[in-house]
Amino acid sequence: MNDLKYMRDDLKDTYGILKLQEKILEIMMYIDTFCRQHGITYYLMGGSALGAMRHGGFIPWDDDLDIFMDYANYTKFKACCQQYLDTERFYFQCEDTAELPYFFSKVRMNGTTCLSPVDVKKENYHGGIFVDVMCLNYAAKSMLGKKIQYYAAGMLKAKACSKTNYTAVGIKKEIQLWISKVTVWGPFKKFLLYLVRRHNRKKTDTMAHLFGRAKFANSFYPAELFKGQRFVNFEMCQLAVPSGVEQYLQIRYGDRYMEMPSEETKALYQSHATVWDVNRDYTMYL
Repeated sequence: MNDLKYMRDDLKDTYGILKLQEKILEIMMYIDTFCRQHGITYYLMGGSALGAMRHGGFIPWDDDLDIFMDYANYTKFKACCQQYLDTERFYFQCEDTAELPYFFSKVRMNGTTCLSPVDVKKENYHGGIFVDVMCLNYAAKSMLGKKIQYYAAGMLKAKACSKTNYTAVGIKKEIQLWISKVTVWGPFKKFLLYLVRRHNRKKTDTMAHLFGRAKFANSFYPAELFKGQRFVNFEMCQLAVPSGVEQYLQIRYGDRYMEMPSEETKALYQSHATVWDVNRDYTMYL
C-alpha cells in the first residue's frame, strides 16, 4: 500500500491512534474500490462524515470508521462480499450471526487486532481492525410508524447485546436487556425485523438509521439527502458522503456541528478499541 506511505508522519499522535486510523483507512480504500467495481453506493456516516467535512479526514480522537447504504445496496454488498472479497487480506463479518449478533456488518483486516470490551475473550471470533457497514432503511410516513420502527430496532439491539459481554448501566437498561433476552427470539424476532425494514419495498420520502446510538429525533432524514454521492477529501484520498451531507450532519449533530467540541465533550467519546495491534493477529490476545 504505497498510497499510504505518507502515514501522516507530520501529525502529532496526540491520541495515540494514528497507526490504527491508517489501517482503518486502508480497509476503507479497499471498500471504496470494491463498491465502485460492483456498482454499490455507500456513504460515510456519523462521525466519519463529520470528520470528512470538519477535519478533512478522521476526527483526531476517533478510532473507527462507519459507512452506510440503503437496504438494496446493503443487501448487494453482503452478497458481493461473500463471493468476491479478497479473503487473503480481509474477512467479512455478516450481521445477525452467532459471531456478530448485531444488525450491521463489518469488513475486518486479517493479521490485525481491534478488540472492544465486549469482544475480549470471545471464542470463534475474528477480531481484526474493521470498518462498520450499516444499513439505512426507508421509514414509515406517520410519527407512530416511525416510533414503532425505532423501538422495534431498540429491542433487536438489546437482544444482540444480551448475547455478548455487554454490561448494562442503569436499571432501565438492565430491564430492557432482560426483557429482550426473554422475548426476542424466533417468530417475534423476525416480526421486529420486518417492522424495521418493511418500508424498503415502497421507498418513502424519509430514511432512518435505526441500529446506531442516535436518539429518535436524530435518526430520521429526508430521503432526498441520499439521492447521490459527493466525493470529498478524506486524509489523502476521496470518499463518498451523501449529496445532502450538510443537512444530514445538521440533523444528526445540531446546527453547530462544524464547531470543535469542548475537552469535556471529547472526554465523553466512547473508544471502540480496548486492545489494538496493526501487526499481530487478534488471537494473540484471547
